[in-house]
Amino acid sequence: MKNTVKALLATLVFSILTCSVVEAKLPATWAEFKQEYQTVATTPQGAAKMLFKGIFCWTKAVQTKNAQLKKDAGKMIRYAVYSDVPIETSIYYSTFRERLNDPDYYYIFRSFAAGTSVENSYQMDPENFELNIEKIRKSRDNYYYVDLISSGADSIRYVMAEKKPDGLWYITSPHNVYVMVRKPKSHEVQHMHDHDPDYD
Repeated sequence: MKNTVKALLATLVFSILTCSVVEAKLPATWAEFKQEYQTVATTPQGAAKMLFKGIFCWTKAVQTKNAQLKKDAGKMIRYAVYSDVPIETSIYYSTFRERLNDPDYYYIFRSFAAGTSVENSYQMDPENFELNIEKIRKSRDNYYYVDLISSGADSIRYVMAEKKPDGLWYITSPHNVYVMVRKPKSHEVQHMHDHDPDYD
């Protein structure tokens, strides 16, 4: 009996750990993202997490020069923000797109992950991160505010989540996730000689 209980507990622990690892990883493809979205975005905070997974897939694609992943990441973000046009061509998201394409701005997105700070230059692992969420606030109708904490900002950066007819939540107002935050310490060091012609 004891051996049976131990075996069952070991299986349960293994299953929990395995699920945790799978859920933490960034999706490798658009199809994988969409499948995961169906189970994770059943809450406003789940939708926020999936948006950031799409963002980190895009930044990974830029840094690794992976054209297919970038194309897939564009679909991921479009899906998460419920946009009827591609992010790559949307005038509405032009600033968002500019910052997604420029690694000098990636610290903005990383600042929303738990454990980051200006001092540690917003270091985090995109493959295993948790968002800093202060609370979920009900607005009107089906709208909720997801209050995000950025370690580089003095005030809450909320995003608006909406439940759609498919029963899933989407971030229909993501603008606060790409508003400027304090620059990391490493950025100051990296750019300290920008004014000096000897360093051109």
